[in-house]
Amino acid sequence: MPKWKQPKIVVSFKMPETLVTILTAHLLADFTLQTKWIVKHKRNIGVLLIHVAIVTTISCLLMGAFHWPILVAIFLMHFAIDAIKVYRMADSLVPFLIDQCAHLVVLVGLSWLFPDTATSGWWATALPNGLSQWYFASMSFLSGLILTVHAGGILVGKATCSFTEEIGDEGIEGLKNGGKYIGWLERFLVMLFLLINQPTGIGFLIAAKSILRFGEIKNAGERKVAEYIIIGTFLSFGWALLISVLTQHAIQYWLPPPTTQATTQPTTQTTIQTTTQPTPTTTPMIVFARNNPKRCSMLFLLTERFMN
Repeated sequence: MPKWKQPKIVVSFKMPETLVTILTAHLLADFTLQTKWIVKHKRNIGVLLIHVAIVTTISCLLMGAFHWPILVAIFLMHFAIDAIKVYRMADSLVPFLIDQCAHLVVLVGLSWLFPDTATSGWWATALPNGLSQWYFASMSFLSGLILTVHAGGILVGKATCSFTEEIGDEGIEGLKNGGKYIGWLERFLVMLFLLINQPTGIGFLIAAKSILRFGEIKNAGERKVAEYIIIGTFLSFGWALLISVLTQHAIQYWLPPPTTQATTQPTTQTTIQTTTQPTPTTTPMIVFARNNPKRCSMLFLLTERFMN
C-alpha cells in the first residue's frame, strides 16, 4: 500500500514585506485620502470605483511592482467589501469594525498567497539592503501613525456617538473640530512618548488634560459631560497605547536594537598583604591583672555599682 505524505505548508519569511506595504496603502486610501465628499457620495457607483482605484494605485506604488494578480484581487475585494458596507450596513461602530477586519483578513491572505511581491519590487531591489529595511520600517511607522491618530479618532467618535446624542449639542459646546484636533494631538503624543521610550510623559499628559477639561465643569449638574469626557479619554489613550506598542514592535522587527556586547575586563588579582601587628607591650597593670584575677574582678564589681 502506498503511504500518503502529508502536505507541508511553507510560510515564506518575505510575507511581512508585502503585508506592510499593502496595509499602508489601504490605510492611506481609507482614512487619509478618503475625503468627506467621497464618504458622502460613496453610494454612487462611480465614486466607489474612484475610491477603489485609489487603493489599488497606492498599493502598486508602495509595493513597487505591477503584479497584476494581487492588484486585481485588491481591486475586486475592496470593491465588494465597501459595497456591502455602503449598501447593506449602517454607519455605526460595529459595521465599521467588521469592514476593517474584513479588509485585514483579505490583505493577510494576499500576502500569504503572494509573499515575494514587495521583495521583488522596485524599492527592495533598487535600494541597498540597509535602506530597504528602513523603507519597510517607515511603512510600519506610517501605518501605526494613521491607525493611532486618524483611525483612532473615527473609532472613538463612533464609540461615543450614543453619549453625544444623550448629552446634546448644548452640553459640549466648543471650537469647531476642536475636540477632534485635541484627540489627534493627544494620541500622537502618546505614540511619540512610547517610541522615544519616555512613557512617563503620558502621565503628565493625562494630568494636564484632566485639569483643563474638568476645569470647565463648574456644577454637579454637568455630571453627564464629565462621564462623557472620562469615557472618551480612556478610549483614546487606550487605543493609542495599544497601537503604539504594536508599532514599536513592528519597527523593531525591521530595525532591531543593537545588541550590547559584553566586554571582558581583565581580572586584576588583588594581593592581600598581611601585615604583622606588633605584639603589645606588657604594662604593669596587665601584669597585676594576670597575677591577681580575684582582686580585679572585685574591682570591676565595685566600679559597676559606683557607676549605677
